[in-house]
Parts: sequence; C-alpha cells; structure tokens
Amino acid sequence: MSYQIPCFPVVAETEEKKSRFICWLGPVTDKAVFLRELETICARYPDASHHCTALVIGNPANPEVMQADDDGEPGGSAGRPMLELLLKQEIGNVGAIVTRYFGGTKLGVGGLMRAYRGAVGAALQGAELKPHVPLLPLRIACDFSGESRLRFLVAQQGGECGGADYGTRVELDVVLPEDRWPLLQTQLQAEGFVRLS
Repeated sequence: MSYQIPCFPVVAETEEKKSRFICWLGPVTDKAVFLRELETICARYPDASHHCTALVIGNPANPEVMQADDDGEPGGSAGRPMLELLLKQEIGNVGAIVTRYFGGTKLGVGGLMRAYRGAVGAALQGAELKPHVPLLPLRIACDFSGESRLRFLVAQQGGECGGADYGTRVELDVVLPEDRWPLLQTQLQAEGFVRLS
C-alpha cells in the first residue's frame, strides 16, 4: 500500500471557545528526534496548558511505531483523535504536536476531540505531501565486463548504485524502488546477473 509523507514541517493555529491550538506537523522517521522536537516546542510555549502528540513511523496500515499522548487532557480526547486522523488520511513518517492554551471555557471530551482533530486537519491542509516509495536494498554480482550494463539497467529502473566490491567478480550494492524489482529481476536473469541479497 502506498502512503503519503510530509515534505517539511508546518505550523497551523486554530481556536475553539477562546482556547488556542497550535499544531506542529512534520516528517519523522525516528522517535528520539520527535521527542527532541517536543522538548523544543515545550520550551517555546512554556506557559501552555498541554502539549498533546501523535506519531506514526512507517506505513500507516502497519506502522513500526504508533503512539498518542493526551498530556493531561481527559483520556482519549486529544492524542487519539490526532492519531486516528493521520491513519485515516494514510499519512506515515509523521509526527503531530498540538499545544493548547486554555481559554477559560471547558470544551468537554467531544469538544476536545473535535478541536485537536481540527488542529491537525488545519496543519494537513497547509502541508505539502508526497508519495512514499519503499526502497529495496540489493546486492548484485556480475563479471567485470557486465558492470556498466548492470549500472545502466539499475538506473533505467530508477535505482541507484552504491558501493562495489571487486574480487573475482563485481558485487554491487543497489537501492531500487520496490515496485520496479520484478522488471529488473527479469532483465537480470536474462543477462546472467546474480542477486546475492
């Protein structure tokens, strides 16, 4: 399944009954980096009431990391609706942090859910998204005379060649979009190249 990922961080602000909601949304592939971003935002808005979060690393259909935090709001009223929106929109490798300044009027659980979901939705409207293309790492062997042909075939399928080991033959590290592998595999077999891994 393909999914979208954000290209760069965005910030959006919404208001609900005088409470301000400031949403940071950005690309995340590492939980530790996300937690550092949360620390930065907490330091930027030290007098805020809450800093609620949602995080999806990997494919939203089967994430490597998926978590939500209500940061003191009633259970399930903040982080969970944020997370559900990201999953519903099929966005992966993404983190959202919503900072709330309490405006004096209690919103109730339903109101909080709408407000936090709305803050993430506003950030998504301003975000530039791109399709995520899963990459397949390969190691392919050929004789010396076939190296330039192998490099050509890999490039033709949108792949990139990395390091090479030269021994009795050439062993080339390759990274290729997963969906291009079946065609490249057919070409490699036809020309006698060998996939090692």
